[in-house]
Amino acid sequence: MSRRTDRAHRGAERTARRDSLLVLLARAQRGVVLTAAEAALLRAHVEAEVADADRYRREAGGQQVAIRRAQQRVAELEAERDAANTH
Repeated sequence: MSRRTDRAHRGAERTARRDSLLVLLARAQRGVVLTAAEAALLRAHVEAEVADADRYRREAGGQQVAIRRAQQRVAELEAERDAANTH
């Protein structure tokens, strides 16, 4: 599978999971007692959402570190350039 296809597939899965999650939550909010299968599905959906959120948070943290390193390197190179230009 290509990255684009894989990303589209994950997006479709996420949308389906969230749609199902919203239905289950709405039913529970209206006081409908969920079946054991529905409760298990609700738990699985929530666990998947938490895992996705944790993964995205880690990825974003890594990207922020990479950006800070690049910014620091640019500042160092600019300082070296400025020092070379003053001589």
